[in-house]
This record gives sequence, C-alpha cells and structure tokens, in this order.
Amino acid sequence: MTTTAANETMLQIAVNAAAAGHNLSAFEPVQDADGQPNGHQARCRNCQQSVWVGDNGLMYSLLDDTCNGEG
Repeated sequence: MTTTAANETMLQIAVNAAAAGHNLSAFEPVQDADGQPNGHQARCRNCQQSVWVGDNGLMYSLLDDTCNGEG
C-alpha cells in the first residue's frame, strides 16, 4: 500500500516532469536486493531516465531539468 506522502510526491514529480518534457511511465513498485518492497520507480519513455519515491515521500531523481528525448 502506498502512503499519502509517497502519493503526493509522485503527483508532484509527474507534474514537474511533464513540464520539463518528460513522458513518465506509471510508478511501479520496486524491491530491494532481499526482495522486500522498496518504494516506487517511474522511467521517462523518451530519455529512459528514472525517478524513485520511498514510502515516506523521499525522492531520488535522475531526471534532467529538460528532457533531451534520447535514451
């Protein structure tokens, strides 16, 4: 189950990414090396860069400020 903090962060990321020209996929659950749930990740369909959100809303983004459309 996704927390409110994570949902709010994912929405904010989607809006900011679209404004920068990124075309994000849906956020999908990811697992750590031990197979335990470890947040959600989305990838830009254009440049293949990604962004990760933890359950507490913490974000780690590899998205450039402007999508270059190359992956």
